[in-house]
Amino acid sequence: MSDESEAEKIILKNGLRHKRILDVGCGDGRLLIELAKINHLSKLWCVDAYIQLAIANVERQGFSDRIKCLEAKAENIPLESHFFDFIYSLRSFHEFSNPVKALKEIKRLLTPDGEMMIVDWKKGADTGVRERYYGKNEIQTFLVQAGYNLQSVKISEVGRFNIILHPKL
Repeated sequence: MSDESEAEKIILKNGLRHKRILDVGCGDGRLLIELAKINHLSKLWCVDAYIQLAIANVERQGFSDRIKCLEAKAENIPLESHFFDFIYSLRSFHEFSNPVKALKEIKRLLTPDGEMMIVDWKKGADTGVRERYYGKNEIQTFLVQAGYNLQSVKISEVGRFNIILHPKL
C-alpha cells in the first residue's frame, strides 16, 4: 500500500466520527466524495482556490445536496467560526501562500472540541515536482505563530508525509 493511500485511509477513518467536515485545498474533491459515500450523516464543505473541478465531480457523483464547494484560499475561508468538528487538508499545505494565516483560519473554524488533520509531503520528499515542503521544526514554528499549544498537537512522519493532528490523538 502506498503512503498516499495510507494517508487517505487515516482521513477517511477520522471522518467517520464527525458531522460537519471541511476539506481545505480539496483539489478535485475525490476524497470528500469518498467520505460522503461512507459517512451518510455528515454535511461536507470543501474549499480550493481553483474549485471548478471539484464542483464538476461533486455534481457528477450526485452529492451536490451534501457537499458545498466554495472558491477560497486557505488563508481566508468565508465560513462561520467554530462550526466544523473535523477539518482536514491532504497534500495541500505546501501550496498555502501563508501557512500561519491558514492555520489561524482553521483554528477559527474548528469547534472547541473539533479535530484538525493535515497531511502533506515532508521536507526532502521526492514527489517528482519541484515544490517546497516543510520539516517538523518549520511546522512547529507555524503552529506556535498561529496560536496553537504544541502540547495539544502531534506531528508525526509516515513514509513521505508529515501528519499534523490537533488535538493529538
